Amino acid sequence: MPEPGFYAAVESRRTVRDFLPDPVPQEVLDRALDAARLAPSSSNLQPWEFVIIRDPKSRQAANAACLDQLSARTAPLLIALVTRRDLWKRNRDEILRIFESRGPLRRSQTAYYKRIIPLVYTTGPFGILGPVKRLASRLLSWFKPTPNLMAREDLRIMAHKSTALAAAQFMLALRAEGYDSCPMEGFDPWRAKALLDLPRGAEVNMFLAVGKRSETGVWWDRVLMPRAWAVREI
Repeated sequence: MPEPGFYAAVESRRTVRDFLPDPVPQEVLDRALDAARLAPSSSNLQPWEFVIIRDPKSRQAANAACLDQLSARTAPLLIALVTRRDLWKRNRDEILRIFESRGPLRRSQTAYYKRIIPLVYTTGPFGILGPVKRLASRLLSWFKPTPNLMAREDLRIMAHKSTALAAAQFMLALRAEGYDSCPMEGFDPWRAKALLDLPRGAEVNMFLAVGKRSETGVWWDRVLMPRAWAVREI
């Protein structure tokens, strides 16, 4: 049987442009963040960071980086979702530590996290190994199914995809709690990166305005492309 609560959250989630000033309770935020942390990610490396912007000066600068969109200005809470592919070693080591705390590592775990993951994530100085790995993958794929061994840009895309999955799960969790959100891709990436003091290899995936919608918060009726455009079989 379908879970009605889930489908109700999916159906009622909308991109909200104008928010009430009511604050988001910390317990609601914590539950939604923990739900987001359960999202799937490539190799379970969880290459994301949720940066909650509370300092008034930082918030003012973040609003400006978000081009002073109404959703950013009116939301009681603004969060930056950041991709952290630069932390793959730290996260890999934590996965191994947790596995080892549960008992001896299986051979498959050792092979995957100690050999395959470094092969995928190592691109060399200035990314010079990336094109070589991509070319080798393509040549091998002529003879047998072969995954892309990843150039630096491939790793960047992979981190953004995983972070977007966490964002979607976070937004649905908020809606299940009775709160709303607005994902914003329209922002100044250079100002955002400087504001959040992000290192090389980290990028802002999106900003999320969070709160409760006002009466005018949803601007238009929902529009969906035909199902036949979105789904096909081969």
